[in-house]
Amino acid sequence: MNHLLTIGDLEADQIQSILDLSAELEKNPKSVLTGKNIAFVFEKPSLRTKVGTEVAINHLNGNVIPIDADLIFSSGKAVPFTSRESLKDAMMNVSQWCDAVFARVYSHNTLKKMADYGEIPVVNALCDQHHPMQALADLYTMQQKFGKDQKLTITYVGDANNVAFSLIEIGLKLGHTLKFSGPKEYSWKEEQLGYFSLLAVEHGGTFIQTSDPFEAVYETDLVYADTFISMGEEHLYDEKIRHFEPYQVNEKLFSQAKSSAGFLHCLPAHRGVEVTDEVIDHKNSWVYQQAKNRMIVSKGVFATLLTGVKTEIQTNGAVKVPS
Repeated sequence: MNHLLTIGDLEADQIQSILDLSAELEKNPKSVLTGKNIAFVFEKPSLRTKVGTEVAINHLNGNVIPIDADLIFSSGKAVPFTSRESLKDAMMNVSQWCDAVFARVYSHNTLKKMADYGEIPVVNALCDQHHPMQALADLYTMQQKFGKDQKLTITYVGDANNVAFSLIEIGLKLGHTLKFSGPKEYSWKEEQLGYFSLLAVEHGGTFIQTSDPFEAVYETDLVYADTFISMGEEHLYDEKIRHFEPYQVNEKLFSQAKSSAGFLHCLPAHRGVEVTDEVIDHKNSWVYQQAKNRMIVSKGVFATLLTGVKTEIQTNGAVKVPS
């Protein structure tokens, strides 16, 4: 892969290879990023994505080069130019010094332009449509808890947002059953539903949408929630909360899942809004392990992109990273 802008950029075997490599590099860190410089450009706030990935790059002996977003973009706007210089010129300059760009932006179109204009890999740290790094961490968490081979039923309750889209993509590509439940006013467009159907047919997964959260959660293996109000939507709070109140993941709703079911949330969580304390603090809530895994999967992503390192599966099933 040349860039990681969406989960759709990856084949199922590439996804698994990244996760296997991530696990091995976490267990046996190697200085595979020595001499590599990764530019971080963030238009939006970040805790887990920014800190976790920076720590991952440090573990692999790489360097993080923070760049003020105002030097690359117009502050707070997703447009391909600034009063200082064009995005093309900015990316061509960064390409002379750095080996990759890790960018969190308002618009996915900005990422596509960055990939087109520059000469180095671009990795999506979140945009309005996709969050591939989160989805990789989510799948990694599921495989830690259930193993690689078990096909799961994964239920996302809430808004049809970037996190949900990437979760559905990665789940279907690995052959799982994905259920989505949210208000019809904030659901998927026809073309997105068509895309999910194609993924399900191609990879043997299943996609189910229902407006009834209790139906969706019943006997599921995993319940996933995210904020009802994404960054930049704060002005829609009253309007959205009116529609999303029935989709809060509380004890009553969570009890409909299997007794062994886990709870996931990409964080930050708004306790008492999309999830209650009783659920996010439940013994089967894996949100902090999930957050740690944001760091771990970053190792596999950047090692794959910048070094071509691939995992070798030995006869005993262990994963080996070539020296």
